[in-house]
Amino acid sequence: MENELEERSSLESILEYARIILRWAWLILLVALVAGFISYFLANQQPRVFQAETLVMVSGGSSSAVDSYTSSYLGIQLASTYTRTMLTQPVIDAVSSELGFRVNSGQITVTQIENSQLINITVTDLDPNRAALIANTLVTVFADQIQKEQTSRYTELLQGLEKELAATDVQIQEITLKLADLEVALSNEFIEPDPQDLANQSQLEANLSQLRSSRSYLYSSYQSIKLAEAQSTSTIIQKDPAVPILSPIQPQPMRSAMLSAVVGAMLVGGLIFLVTLLQDQIRDPDEFPSRWGIPVLGQISKFNSNSSAIITQIQPRSPDAEAFRALRTNLKFSKIDTPIKTVLITSPSPADGKSTIAANLATVIAQNEQDVILIDADLRRPSLHKIFKVSNRLGLSDYFIRSTEKLSGLVKKANTDRLHLITSGNLPPNPSELLGSKKMIEMLNLLEKRVDMMIIDSPPVLVVTDATVLAPRMDGVILVVDTKKTKRSAVKHAVEQLHQVNAHIVGVVVNNAKTKRSQYYHSRNYYTKPKERIDREQPVLVEPASSEVDVDNGTETLHSESTE
Repeated sequence: MENELEERSSLESILEYARIILRWAWLILLVALVAGFISYFLANQQPRVFQAETLVMVSGGSSSAVDSYTSSYLGIQLASTYTRTMLTQPVIDAVSSELGFRVNSGQITVTQIENSQLINITVTDLDPNRAALIANTLVTVFADQIQKEQTSRYTELLQGLEKELAATDVQIQEITLKLADLEVALSNEFIEPDPQDLANQSQLEANLSQLRSSRSYLYSSYQSIKLAEAQSTSTIIQKDPAVPILSPIQPQPMRSAMLSAVVGAMLVGGLIFLVTLLQDQIRDPDEFPSRWGIPVLGQISKFNSNSSAIITQIQPRSPDAEAFRALRTNLKFSKIDTPIKTVLITSPSPADGKSTIAANLATVIAQNEQDVILIDADLRRPSLHKIFKVSNRLGLSDYFIRSTEKLSGLVKKANTDRLHLITSGNLPPNPSELLGSKKMIEMLNLLEKRVDMMIIDSPPVLVVTDATVLAPRMDGVILVVDTKKTKRSAVKHAVEQLHQVNAHIVGVVVNNAKTKRSQYYHSRNYYTKPKERIDREQPVLVEPASSEVDVDNGTETLHSESTE
């Protein structure tokens, strides 16, 4: 049962949200249209911004000695570095100097395509031609700067090696000439070789060999540096030059309008949902059968008379009185097999109108030629004695407190034939214990045999436990809710508590129900003769002198003496 109610409640919540959307669809649509129109108008007032793009590729080396993998790896690393250095102030200044007008780094975006040698350059400007010009110039200027930096990195070192090689070549040439002269002198067969010349020849040959070894090392170093220069020199290649694009990227009036419309609709929709959830009032009587499986026995509007007035007596032809007669009929047919004789009327929260509902329901049942006894079991805040304008000096509590008090002394004659009333009496300190006592059950069994209908007005379910104490022994429980006060959460908890004690909820009475004016108009035309006035003055009711319950040999008769 509980699972079924939870599923029903969840479904009803979804349906409630749908109903809220449908109910306020016009407002949501209106806000969306207004927000979209304003956004469209403001977007059209903004300056148009154009965008140009270019794509460059960074190569890791220009030498054939560099393999493709190494070149690709170096290119990726260099692309990452160039992405961070391309927008430095010296580069921007060089571009501005080249173009002849000031370029702002904020209008340029440089990004490396992930894990690639490619760099994407995006430039925004108010002029499409100028945007393309800035992008292309940036590539050219940056490539020239990189080339100059890479060239100057090895120039000094190579120049030093070239000077050393040139000096070594001069020394080798000088020694070679000296050796040639010595060889000519020593080759004359008519002259005895000078020992000193022979020693000089040996020294010069040793020096020449050393110089040639040094030159070979210097040349090898020179070639190594040249190779390193070739391997480390990167190349920036512009793959797709930037071209002017005449369609602006900003503003986009239609996109802005649609986005603003969606945001506006979401905001107002969220606000409506928030307000609705915070209010949480019962708005539609159809919620009770769909959400909690409880039928609606009656819908009572807020009548013009005082809230404590018995409208069914002072205005018997009014639509409000007819609503109570409809409640009487629905209650009668709520259980076909076993007619309801004992009814407990309660509410989730205080001030829901349960006592007024109980008084008027008891009155219309008595008007239908049935013996009715109405008991005020609200021993905390009783009100039936005020509604019927009778004394509350003796009542229900006195039956428990005074052991000698007879039940006959507690029953009062109400303002309608066949309607009897037991007020609350003096307020006891322990109402729940009294209502759940064995003596209370005996009294209810005794009265039930002597009347056609017994109606008990009890405190709200969520305030005290009095109602849940009496509810299980009643034939049925009527739950009174106020559309302007009662929360859904309160109804849910009240129903749960009553189900926990196995109470039989026969239905709910909706108080302060919204009734269409046209319905009232036709009802009044039907029940009222032309130019007929309904006397709205309340009758002066005088408390009966006494009422007695005679108990004789197991029989009991309810009767009331004449009033004073």
